[in-house]
Amino acid sequence: MKSSYLAHGKVILVGEHSVVYGYDALAMPIKALHIKTTVENNDQMWMDTARYHGPYFAAPDEYNGLKYVVKTMREKAHNEQPLKITYTGEIPMERGFGSSATVALGTTEALNQFFDLKLSEAEIMDITNHAEMINHGKASGLDAATVHSDYLVFFNKKMGPKTLQAKLGATLLIMDTGQLGNTKEAVTQVRELFNSSEKAKKDMQRLGKLADLTKSAWIKHDVKTVGEIFNEVQTILHSFNLSTAKIDQLQKIALNNGAMGFKLSGGGLGGITIALCKNKNIANKIATTCQDLFSDFWTEEI
Repeated sequence: MKSSYLAHGKVILVGEHSVVYGYDALAMPIKALHIKTTVENNDQMWMDTARYHGPYFAAPDEYNGLKYVVKTMREKAHNEQPLKITYTGEIPMERGFGSSATVALGTTEALNQFFDLKLSEAEIMDITNHAEMINHGKASGLDAATVHSDYLVFFNKKMGPKTLQAKLGATLLIMDTGQLGNTKEAVTQVRELFNSSEKAKKDMQRLGKLADLTKSAWIKHDVKTVGEIFNEVQTILHSFNLSTAKIDQLQKIALNNGAMGFKLSGGGLGGITIALCKNKNIANKIATTCQDLFSDFWTEEI
């Protein structure tokens, strides 16, 4: 017996960090990047990933969220049979693509099918979000909601996710710096700054407002305003000490070569950047100019 589930990644457009404090955020699924979770019977509990092959519950601490998912789902199924769970796909880890949420959701969904538990969507999301809390120390629920969605997600911790099906009418250039981000470290760093600085509190409030303004501009297909918002958000995230010398360099090149806006995406301290471009030609020109500075890039029509 075997069950599989394919889950895609995500990119935060506006609202990283501020979403943790109850403000709005806007994120989009990236269908080109996905991870397939496959569950099958085995003679011992086993995990196969790109980075770890071995006994499931002996996996390194970075897999603690997944261990929680598997333990919880086996308990719900009242089933202790050993399983082999395999993860195959192409989402770079610790870059801001939501890889941990993708595999947490994929594992929950695949085990739900395997055990025929018929869990509700709310139950599946609850387990996925708890795994994210284990992974990151504090998680808003945004990543889990977006990797579970086929459309843009406008998210607030109180209201939960709402999908936005409108297209902006532009191209998003996503560049992977090749530097591992560290969400847990970034969240802790921002929390310390937030607790000690009135300016940081005001900046956090502004980030929430900018997410609302992005949504309004998006619906009006106002690419120029969305680009300006990206630039303002990057200035704030830079003031939170989340940028890096490489990200600053990519920003300069992108804006000098026709990007409407540029920002890091995700926790920061490395990871990915996004540049808003009028069209694919401009995006490809920027990518060619920056090719020595990133490990990979993708373009999405948005």
